Amino acid sequence: MPLSNRVCFLVNLRDALCCRQCGKQPQGPENYHRGFEYHHRIPRSLGGSDEVENIVLLCHHCHQTGHKTGSKTDRTEDKVLDTLDLSPPEGFSCHHCQTRLISLSVEMNCGWYRCHACQTQVHLYQHFYTALA
Repeated sequence: MPLSNRVCFLVNLRDALCCRQCGKQPQGPENYHRGFEYHHRIPRSLGGSDEVENIVLLCHHCHQTGHKTGSKTDRTEDKVLDTLDLSPPEGFSCHHCQTRLISLSVEMNCGWYRCHACQTQVHLYQHFYTALA
């Protein structure tokens, strides 16, 4: 079962659209999701949930490396991730008008959000990687 748009959006927002392991960033707004994968810290097969706190954004290389290196306790990836705040963001500022948005009420779909104050639709890539106009 795929992750919900809301969970993906919150994970992308919290992780600033970059790999939480190596820091790799997307190479443009059209490629913001290519080469990045959602990793369940506790796998679904072991009772892990699809909650934001159990999911991190990793590049394909780090995701594959993590799954190949043995048990959870041996994985460098999880030792690094244990030091990170993995709670979902409560809010963020609109890229366009700087209105404080509550992440649970913002309209979003596939990386896009719409600000209720200025009605601007902005992609998260622009939120993190382009200067305000």
